[in-house]
Amino acid sequence: MLWPGKLINCLIKLLNFLNFKFMNEQKRFLLIEILVVVAVIGLIGTLAAVAVSSARSNSRDAVRLSNVRQMQSALEDHFVARNAYPVVSEVTALGFGSAGCLTINGFQATCDASTEGVLTRAVPATLGIGLDGLSSCGGAVNAYCYLANEDGSTYVIQFELEHAISLAELVKGLNCATPEGMKAGACKGF
Repeated sequence: MLWPGKLINCLIKLLNFLNFKFMNEQKRFLLIEILVVVAVIGLIGTLAAVAVSSARSNSRDAVRLSNVRQMQSALEDHFVARNAYPVVSEVTALGFGSAGCLTINGFQATCDASTEGVLTRAVPATLGIGLDGLSSCGGAVNAYCYLANEDGSTYVIQFELEHAISLAELVKGLNCATPEGMKAGACKGF
């Protein structure tokens, strides 16, 4: 591995060689001009990398919100069919284990072609990249955690976001989805 000092010396020698060999005396670039151009290109590259990283993070949060809204819609369909939300015995990680799909009879591990009354064939699991592991349940970390009350009249889905979303009034970290909508902060009862 070249040390930074050696690398800079090699770069200076290369630039000097290029200046003397390939340019005549009147049109030769100064070493400082070339170094400034290289520094500007490096700065632009760094700014572009930061912008791409931020865009990816925002995209992951948009997918998380879309998944939660999709589950809210499927749960409302279940409520219309059964006049209750699916009741579970404990906090359940959506998209894992026994909550892999949703039918009019509640959550099931899987749904195949012969399963009747399928509302969501594949319950979405959360994208764990970029999260702090604040929302965990049923042995799953970074999960959409679902819980309904005993009579199935209401539910909560706890989920985590990488960034605050001011338009939706959601915060970085834990947020809660209910039949009434989404709100910032952890769900009560967890």
